Amino acid sequence: MGAKGDNARARIISCAHDLFSQKGYCATTMQDISEASGFSRGGLYRHFASTEEIFLELIKSEQERAFAALENALHENIKPNHILRGFLLSRMQAISQPTSTFDIAVSEFAANSAKGKQALIKRAEDSVEILSKLIVSGNEMGVFTCDSPTATASHILWVIEGMSRHARLIPITPSQIDEQIAQIELLLKK
Repeated sequence: MGAKGDNARARIISCAHDLFSQKGYCATTMQDISEASGFSRGGLYRHFASTEEIFLELIKSEQERAFAALENALHENIKPNHILRGFLLSRMQAISQPTSTFDIAVSEFAANSAKGKQALIKRAEDSVEILSKLIVSGNEMGVFTCDSPTATASHILWVIEGMSRHARLIPITPSQIDEQIAQIELLLKK
């Protein structure tokens, strides 16, 4: 696919992300995405066959960006503890925003699609891999003293995922976010 096709797909993905975040996975239709992106339905279907295919591409591109961002930060010699703190702040602040519902759309996607369930499993595995790599790097630099990088990475992921689900029912305050980040940082120094 050429640059024009890549740009079209990127525009569709961006509009779809916004729609899925606002409406959820099940309530977002190809018609909605067509209207939001400015593509005719035929033009949209030239790039993607379904909302499922679009959502799969969204998750894939999200994970690719996360891996690239980690590699770039480590290459720029940013200390792993600073990278982790920035990630945790960003992720938890997004969770605390009542209008940010992409995580709910991801759960809905996994619950309503066999491919979605597999994509969610891969997303979790990739997240653990990214966090583990960051923890190992921090151990090597002496900013972390974590004996179990993979188990700790899994723990961090489940804390974030749990907070994401919980925040939809009971708002999370900035002080609770700070407390959770402090607890995660303590885990990495034992």
